[in-house]
Amino acid sequence: MTPWLLLTALVALINWSAFLVLRGRWGGMALALAAAALVGTAAGDAVGSFTGLELLLIGDYHLVAASVGAQLLMVATLLAAALLPGGGEGGG
Repeated sequence: MTPWLLLTALVALINWSAFLVLRGRWGGMALALAAAALVGTAAGDAVGSFTGLELLLIGDYHLVAASVGAQLLMVATLLAAALLPGGGEGGG
């Protein structure tokens, strides 16, 4: 396993866990939020590398940008689910 893949998975797991704890419920969206955290972490690291944002680097890994990307994509996933006709997990 490459270091980038390991760091991405670890940062995504930490951000996903923190997001669910702060949100206060696991619900049916947990799997979708985990996927969003993983994709957002990878995208955030890529954006951080592209823009040259050098806050808290671990080698070549942009930790702050990756965390921000994960959190933003998880919020976007929740907002998109809330806009669905069923109303997300509280629908009915």
